[in-house]
Amino acid sequence: MLNSWYTDIHEIHYSLMSIHMFILESLTERERQLFKRGIVAFFLLINILILVCVGFLMAYINKIIQGDEVARPQLSVSGEGKIFVRPDIATFMATVVTDAARVGDAQNQNTSRSNAIIDFLKKNNIQEKDIKTTNYSIQPQYRYDKRLPCPLSVPFDESIPCTTTTNVPRIVSYTVRHSLEIRIRDLNKVDDMLQAAVSAGANEVGSILFAVEDEKVPLALARKQAIEDAQKKALILARDLGVRITKIAGFSESGGGPIYYNRGFTARAMEKDAAPAPQVEPGEQEVSSNVTITYEFK
Repeated sequence: MLNSWYTDIHEIHYSLMSIHMFILESLTERERQLFKRGIVAFFLLINILILVCVGFLMAYINKIIQGDEVARPQLSVSGEGKIFVRPDIATFMATVVTDAARVGDAQNQNTSRSNAIIDFLKKNNIQEKDIKTTNYSIQPQYRYDKRLPCPLSVPFDESIPCTTTTNVPRIVSYTVRHSLEIRIRDLNKVDDMLQAAVSAGANEVGSILFAVEDEKVPLALARKQAIEDAQKKALILARDLGVRITKIAGFSESGGGPIYYNRGFTARAMEKDAAPAPQVEPGEQEVSSNVTITYEFK
């Protein structure tokens, strides 16, 4: 049967080619060129008309779809999920503050004490990537001399210091501050590292922050809980309204992530009677997710 169809098509094609050749042979060269141009123009016009019709058809279908979506009633519900997890990392700030009459002396003292803190941390298996300088500054300290103005009349008592300008600022010393952000991955070492930073020369220690290093797993669990909460609310609302939910039309998530807890701790270094650091408890971290789901119903 396939051979028969192939033979028929071949014969039709041969007939058309014969007619085409006959027409061309009966025409002059100029008429042949015009004939060919006419054929090309005809097929070009047909293609343009097809494209225009397809464009109008697609626009009409799109309009129907959009109009249908707008016309469908919707309801939105929100859901909340919370997961409590125990932190696995702690971060605190240790600052070395030095003051001297000469800027070089203040820098040398600060460098010596800062290096002592860093060396101690590295010896206790704190990695370099977990020790970061967040601030280094040098600030002059001024003193304003309150001197008496010189009298306008002469003579005057030269034993009394005077000046033509009052409250002239004068640099009396330089203060150098070096702040380190230290991350502790073993929470059992937090108390020891706090005390060690103070003993090694840090003047200010504080801003203790407990966190969860990998937030994806608890956040995914909180999101799942929030979605289930929203779904339950949607089913109850649809039941009370006497409607049936057909599909989800939209989804959004806001907030999310862990809520961090700061615990303050400030201590003085280089004091003989410095008290030991208090025991620091990490507690639990709250990871939350808030979602909004839009449903279509009928």
